[in-house]
Amino acid sequence: MRLLMLNGNTNAAMTAAMATRARVFLGEAIEVDAETAEQGVAYIGSRRDCALAGAAVVSSLEQRETRDHAAVLLACFGEPGLAAVREISSVPVVGLLEASVLSALQLGARFAIVTPGRRWPRMIEDVLHDLGVARHCLGITPVEIGDLVLPAEREAARERIQAAIDDQQARLAPDAIIVGGAAFAGLAAALSAPPGTRLIDSLDAGLAQSLALMRLTAD
Repeated sequence: MRLLMLNGNTNAAMTAAMATRARVFLGEAIEVDAETAEQGVAYIGSRRDCALAGAAVVSSLEQRETRDHAAVLLACFGEPGLAAVREISSVPVVGLLEASVLSALQLGARFAIVTPGRRWPRMIEDVLHDLGVARHCLGITPVEIGDLVLPAEREAARERIQAAIDDQQARLAPDAIIVGGAAFAGLAAALSAPPGTRLIDSLDAGLAQSLALMRLTAD
């Protein structure tokens, strides 16, 4: 089976990093085709960015056949163009935020989110209200990041995310904490949470749900 992974950000290095993790996570049984948006912004940080990225993602999907793939993973936490992509896709479409929230609900009654960008909390709150799960979210903490391609910046981001997780645990005691954002993919493995709290990597959640849907809908 084949998975089409679409990155709505124009950062090709980010796409490559997510594709590498996806191939390790899914194993040899699943072939991963990864694509980067040709137009938009390097990293989505606002509703404007999300609108531009959504148009790019829809255009990218319209230019190719999806029947050769068993599922589409929209590899952006902001899920730009998700509804439109689902409308035109002949196979299941998974978004990182939705997949993470569904996983969190299955792991406990209450969750919190750590994500990059100061505008993200309000954008995420809107999605949670649309999904009807806003009451389950105890809090959303934005973490400022630099260029995570640089090792020093990635380590600094890890330290900031860990501090946010520690703060959420002390104040909110959530059952699960979502580490959300394409830029944060893979960092959850280097983070820690106390017993009883699960850390959810948003990319891993998206990959797991994509795999489940591919198997559920297989002919």
